[in-house]
Amino acid sequence: MTLYNKSFYSNLNLQTGSFPSWDSISDEEWRKVLSNYVFKIADSFAFSSVFKKADLYPDGLNYFADWVLDITDLAEADGDIVCKFQLNDNCRSKLLEYEFAVHHFESKKFLNYYEFDCLYFFSGERLIAIYINHESEIMFLDLNDDEAALIETLEPHIKGSFVDSSVFRAAVRASRES
Repeated sequence: MTLYNKSFYSNLNLQTGSFPSWDSISDEEWRKVLSNYVFKIADSFAFSSVFKKADLYPDGLNYFADWVLDITDLAEADGDIVCKFQLNDNCRSKLLEYEFAVHHFESKKFLNYYEFDCLYFFSGERLIAIYINHESEIMFLDLNDDEAALIETLEPHIKGSFVDSSVFRAAVRASRES
């Protein structure tokens, strides 16, 4: 079986002057990639550096108080041990609210608070996607034939934002050499 590594970049341009460039992921793109792709292949998710549910509530912040966070297991993701949560209907609806990555709080200690640097998605024990919010990038790892084929069913402008990771790396190398 062939395994595929893909990345999602909004409006990727591999031919820019010094390095490839891309835009931030829009709310519409975020919702479509999650609803029409990630939610079809993932069954759980995790936040970077969150080892237990209590890690989501530092210093009294309670943004996650109305999330139904059912713990499934601990897993390794990108060199981090994280707590996996079931990707239930409640979490799906919360994750579709793209702005969950940055919150504004009435607090002297926090102006803006990032719960995570990365969001991980799993299919069983396999880590299949890493969303890096500050890079506006979603990396898909070791997709099987069926998971990769599902990309072809997406709307053309969404499907066109998926690129083989090897193509992206080659463009970065080429830009460094020029």
